[in-house]
This record gives sequence, structure tokens and C-alpha cells, in this order.
Amino acid sequence: MEISVLGLNHRTAPVELRERLAFQDQRLPEALESVRREIGVPECVILSTCNRVELYTLLPERNGQKSKLTDFLSRFHDIEPRLLSDHTYWHLQPDSVRHLFRVTAGLDSMVVGESEILGQVRDAYAKAVSHGTVGGVFHRLFQTALRAGKDVRSRTRVGQGAVSVSSVAVDLSRRIFRTFSSKTILILGAGQMAEATITCLKGQGVRSILVANRTPEAAVPLAQAVGGQVVPFTELDAALIQADIIIGSTAADHYLLTRLQVQQAMGLRRQRPLFLIDISVPRNLDPQIGQLENVYLYDIDDLQGIASSNLQMRLNETESCAQIIEQQMDGFLSRVAGHGELVEP
Repeated sequence: MEISVLGLNHRTAPVELRERLAFQDQRLPEALESVRREIGVPECVILSTCNRVELYTLLPERNGQKSKLTDFLSRFHDIEPRLLSDHTYWHLQPDSVRHLFRVTAGLDSMVVGESEILGQVRDAYAKAVSHGTVGGVFHRLFQTALRAGKDVRSRTRVGQGAVSVSSVAVDLSRRIFRTFSSKTILILGAGQMAEATITCLKGQGVRSILVANRTPEAAVPLAQAVGGQVVPFTELDAALIQADIIIGSTAADHYLLTRLQVQQAMGLRRQRPLFLIDISVPRNLDPQIGQLENVYLYDIDDLQGIASSNLQMRLNETESCAQIIEQQMDGFLSRVAGHGELVEP
């Protein structure tokens, strides 16, 4: 048996491709079972975030598995295999183990040292456990990876000065508006990313917050926590007239705002500037919205430049981080090899 990872991320693939390969929660059980059945692997975990899609598998053999996994991705998402060939990476152990540990520690993120990825890896592992695609090896692998991620953050300064994707979005907003106190913010979504973004905005003095979610009941706790107001999706067009800043952060697999909607709203706003940031993958906001006059639209890839702020200090910590990861990785490989569960790398 051998651990492998096939994936693509913000460095190897543009958001236009990443959003087409994102796994929606409702289809995750089907995807996990398909990987196990079609590839013939006993254990697998799928990590799908706004910046990466990765398939972790426990391989019974090496030959042909990369091609099978690539074919699975293309079939499952109805994408031609040739579109993936130049954007994916493939790691076998020990590189696959090292890669997972670096991902979990935030060293492979768009924002080096960001903390959100730790929770995302934990969620991906938990979902695979609940769907029965995790056994003894991957229990040890992901538990060790999570422990390594926590050790890196507690024993180094890699997280100091780091910012999450949501706080980078707020920094970009600050470049457009000098002050937020008189602005109305409309958040599409009520999940973790939406909550993190609202928290950042509240810290900058935002007073008027509108929270829209496909399930209004899910938006109530978040709106109450930040002193905001829930907006049903049926009243979204009216909210577009009020809002100065719109943040898209849902798991929807289609555009929640179209060019026509925004174009009509801009007429009623008398062309008052509108600033939009789409931090969702798949994207929530139609890219053509950005072509409208006095409308400024940015997506997750546009945040890359801002994310380099404070980068050097965090990079100075990577050697210490690497030592922690190597220690955890060596310990993991020794334990599972001792149980005869993996081949020697």
C-alpha cells in the first residue's frame, strides 16, 4: 500500500478551472464511493476548497493509478482530460505525506500561514470518515497531519502577520473606500468564510450589514451576532440598491448575481459605485458584472497580490516549520511501516 495525492491549486490552475472541479457537499458521498470503487482503493479523502482540489488515496499498486484518478476527475465534472494535464500535480510517499502536512500547516496556502485550511482539512477528513472511506492508515495520517499543523502554528511565528482570505478581501475593500462607517455591506452566505469576513468588517467600523442566504433561517444567528439584518433571497434585487460592498461567500454551484441584475440595480442607484468581491469557488458572481460602469468586481485569484503582504516574515519561519513537519512525517511513516500497512518509500 502507498499514499498518493493528485491535485491542483491556486498556483497550478486558474479559478475558472478550479471552480469547475470543486466538489459540492451533496455530491461528496457519490465522489468518495466512485473513487473507492473505480480506482480500487481501500481508503480515500477529498479535500476541496476555494484554492485547491486534492484526492488522497491509499493505493494497492502504482501502475496506472494517476491516469485513473485524472480520468475520474474529468468524468465526474464533465471536463476534457486534456484540460487537466497541465494543471495537476501527483505525489507518492513520502512526498504525498509531506504535501498534506504542509497544506495543513498553511505553508502551501495562497496566504502563507493562514489558519482556515486547518479546519478545512479537519472537515474533509471527518466527511470521509462519516462516509466510510477512511481506515487505519488514513486515520493515523490525517490525525498526525492535524497535529503537525497545530504544532507549526504554536511553535513558530508563521501565523504572525498572516491574514485569511476574508481579511485580504477586507483590505482590498479599504483600498476603494477610506471609511466603512457609512457603508452598507451585503454578505451572500452564512458559513465560516462569511462569518470571518463580517468579523473583519466589524473591526473596521462597519455598522450596516445585510446577510442574505438561500436558507434565511441559517442567516439569523449570524445577523444577530453582528447586529445585522437578514435579507431573503427573494428581496436580493432591493438589497443591491442599498449595498456599497457585496461579498460573495456561499457553496452555490451557480451565479447568484447576474450582469442583468446588477445593471438594473445600477440604474436605480444612479450609478453610485458598487464594489464586489467573490471569494467563492465556484464563483457566486457572474464575471461579466465587472464590465459595467462604476462596478468593481474581484475574485479569489485577484487577492493573490494582496496576500503577499507580510510574506517575508512568515517565509523566514518556514525552515522551523519544515523541521516540525519532517519530524511528524518520519514518526508517522515509521509507525505505519511497523504495522506493515505501507511499503517502504
